[in-house]
Amino acid sequence: MYAIRNKITGQWLYGTDYRECPPRQRTSNRQALTFETLEDAEYEFKKRECDKHEYEIGKVQLRIVGD
Repeated sequence: MYAIRNKITGQWLYGTDYRECPPRQRTSNRQALTFETLEDAEYEFKKRECDKHEYEIGKVQLRIVGD
């Protein structure tokens, strides 16, 4: 799995606000959008107009931490 992360804050991308121009990225420490393939993550990275200097795509592992 892959996710998009803010390099500066270390927070994960969980959404994009398209009401602003350029679109504003929504980030969080507790939630993240995940993508099954690197190609999907790269497509969303471009579609959401993420700044290459501020955001990066990283490989992540999903695990259960409690009920």
